[in-house]
Amino acid sequence: MSRIREGWGRYWSGRGRRGIELCGEFANMYCTVGIHPHEADAAEKGYLEELRKLAAAPCVLAIGEMGLDYHYDFSKRPAQQQRFEEQLELAGELGKPAVVHCREAFADGLAILKNRRNAENPVVFHCFGGNRSEARAVLDLGCFFSFTGTITFRKAELIQAVAGYVPLDRVLLETDCPYLSPEPKRNVRPNEPALLVHTAAKLAELRGVSLEEIAQVTTYNCRYFFGMDDIMDSVSKLD
Repeated sequence: MSRIREGWGRYWSGRGRRGIELCGEFANMYCTVGIHPHEADAAEKGYLEELRKLAAAPCVLAIGEMGLDYHYDFSKRPAQQQRFEEQLELAGELGKPAVVHCREAFADGLAILKNRRNAENPVVFHCFGGNRSEARAVLDLGCFFSFTGTITFRKAELIQAVAGYVPLDRVLLETDCPYLSPEPKRNVRPNEPALLVHTAAKLAELRGVSLEEIAQVTTYNCRYFFGMDDIMDSVSKLD
């Protein structure tokens, strides 16, 4: 395991470059670049400069995912916290949104976000899985929420309640590919964007609105959050 981790510093950099190359092959593809908390221990000296170079590509819309993961603790917690703080600083410096991963580490994650500079810089909690009080704290910071196929799961009453509670203008939808395929396609691997309609349909059910409204609002939110108005022509073309 330690030998695998030693190669992760080179791996994430190559993966970031490959993501940018793929974006160049498809007109409607964009990406983010960042150090996941699992990789915090392996981040090599100078990684921030490498991220800065990668983030200069027009297709790179945000920094991340970054944050804390105390469920697996694949990296030491102080290293996770330091990388999180550093990448938040970089995102603010570059004027790019931050995509945050926070698992079983909400108190520490919230404290870091509260103390960051450039507090006006957009932040989204990717694959949000917290409770209602945690959601309230995220709202108070002005952050966004991104929900996945977990809101469709049969025993997901907690996150379903949160998805029905938070203001719709703060909500994004995502796959979290290759995992978390939504019901009724939960056994499909890998998860893919074509399945996102099932997540959107569940969100519409939870909020008592139409699927079309969810599609329009979350698409607009995505454009707004990632600053895509200069890239995409229209938000209203729903085939």
